[in-house]
Amino acid sequence: MLQFRPPERFETDTLLLRAPESRDAQALFEEMLGDEETTRHMRMPRHRTSDETLAYIEAVRADWESGSAFRWVMEHKETGLLAGEIQMQAALPRVEVGFMISRPGPARRRRASLDALRKLLHWTIAQPPVFRLFAYCAVDGKAHSVMERLGFTLEGRLVNHECRPNLGLAAGDSYLYAMTRPVAAPPQADAAADWLARSIDWEPA
Repeated sequence: MLQFRPPERFETDTLLLRAPESRDAQALFEEMLGDEETTRHMRMPRHRTSDETLAYIEAVRADWESGSAFRWVMEHKETGLLAGEIQMQAALPRVEVGFMISRPGPARRRRASLDALRKLLHWTIAQPPVFRLFAYCAVDGKAHSVMERLGFTLEGRLVNHECRPNLGLAAGDSYLYAMTRPVAAPPQADAAADWLARSIDWEPA
């Protein structure tokens, strides 16, 4: 059975991507999961206390252990501040991707965060069992504005696709973006194609 198991740590020149730890709870709450603007279009409710974020981190760690989902915080190497979070969930040959970037305060590192995300995406789509990365973005949100710069292609608009609890919406529209790579034809398929070509060219005597 094919498996997808990414490393817990990635690095760029300025950011360290690592699995979240309990010590990140307060910063993750203040910079992202408890911030009204950052969570506006998310499909999970905004956290009201750092205790909720701590429980969230514990669940994330359990997901890492089971391999059911993977999340990284993006930590600025010089300051130690959290610039964002990346999420992945695999159902091979596809992997769903999500991300959020810190909006308030000195932690905001939008360009560096997107560069780190791009590096992780390129690594992921190059893995042998992965042929499709995809992401959903709220139509009236801001995330979709950078998707094509990251290498994604817009595939369509999904009507009433997911709930938006932080907007009080039972259902909201999403754009579907994807990044794919071609699948090589199996040897028997090549042989069948050759046989068919010979059959078409054959003429009776």
